[in-house]
This record gives sequence, structure tokens and C-alpha cells, in this order.
Amino acid sequence: MGVRVLRDEPDRALALARYRAMAAGYDATCARIKAIRSAAVDALQLSSGDTVFDVACGTGPLLMQLARRVSPGGRVLGIEQSPEMADIARSRLDRDDCSASVSVLVAPVEDARPDCVADALLLSYTHDVLQNPAAVLNLLRHARPGARVVIAGMRFLPWWWAAPLNLVVGYRARRYLSTYRGLRQPWAPLLPHCLDLKVVQTFHAGTSYLAVGTLGASAPS
Repeated sequence: MGVRVLRDEPDRALALARYRAMAAGYDATCARIKAIRSAAVDALQLSSGDTVFDVACGTGPLLMQLARRVSPGGRVLGIEQSPEMADIARSRLDRDDCSASVSVLVAPVEDARPDCVADALLLSYTHDVLQNPAAVLNLLRHARPGARVVIAGMRFLPWWWAAPLNLVVGYRARRYLSTYRGLRQPWAPLLPHCLDLKVVQTFHAGTSYLAVGTLGASAPS
């Protein structure tokens, strides 16, 4: 399983198998990124009535945070391909009440067919999604021009001086992604569509990042 993460493209079957195995204990493994997730939600600059997509939402730890930001009258759509992770996300919704509409769509991002248009896109630790051109294009088709885009995740630093750090990142990342492709600049596939996209904050000695941008005037066809 560890060697297969070196594939040159995302491996959906591998990802599904890994997240099926991790789902029950997944939240316990995410304590060190709690502050990054909160910073990502803040960076979305959401307002009442907005529609926001939480892409690859996992067990849904941010769904209700987002809902409170878009209440009243807003909508939060979590998209998650792992049924086991999505079940946990939906169980969170059963325990919370708010004045926003919150739902979870179970589908690979490239196949998702939301019945709404996003004012904001959150991609929190979604490396495989970013490295999947079909997933990126499908997301952008369902977002309005000018939509806020926020990305958080792990990255490699320049190897010539950060090899030891990168080895730690690669080891930690091995369970959560199925390809290391693009890990030097994971946000790069969105640059043609978000010309102002840039890293605005770093964490964990620079190996984690928060990037913010705005979707351009015309969505891809």
C-alpha cells in the first residue's frame, strides 16, 4: 500500500480503501491541523445567504462552522466520495440545528452534480482532488465567476535545503493521498482559473499552507 502512493495520478480505489479503514478514527488524527482549518474558514469571508462547497469534506468537521457563517439563508454542500466518511459527516448534522441548509453529496468530485452554484469553494487537505483535472474542472463549472477559493494542505519545500522536512511530510501524507505528484505546489492546477491565487499563510515550518484566490470571470466549458 505504501509504494502505491508514488503513482503519477490519483488512485480512487486506493483512496476509498484507505478512508474506509480510517473513517472511524479519522478525527483523532487531525488535531494538528485544527488551527489551519479554522484559518481556512475565516479566509472564505462568508456572508449570510452564501452558498459554499466543502470539497472532499471527509467526516464533516467544518460543515457546521460554515453553516453558522452563511446563516441565515445560506447553504453548505459537503462533497465526499467515501461513503464511510460521509456517514460520519451526516451524523454531525443530525446533532446540530442552524438556519442554513447543510447537506452531504456522496460522489467523486469529478462526478458530482450539485443542484446549486457556489459562491465559495473550500478545499481543505484535498490533494488528490487538486491533481485530478476532471475534478477541478467540474468544481469550477459549479461555481460562479468571482467565487472565493480557499485551499489548505501539505506541501513539499525546495528539496535542496528541505529534504529532511519533505521526508517527514511524505511519510505523514502517505495515508491521506494516493499520489505525490504536484506536492511542491499543490494549488498550481487552479492558477489558470484564479490568477490572483497565492499562499497567504504557512504552518508547520512551511510544510502546510493556506492559499486564497478568486475565480475568474469565465468558468471552463
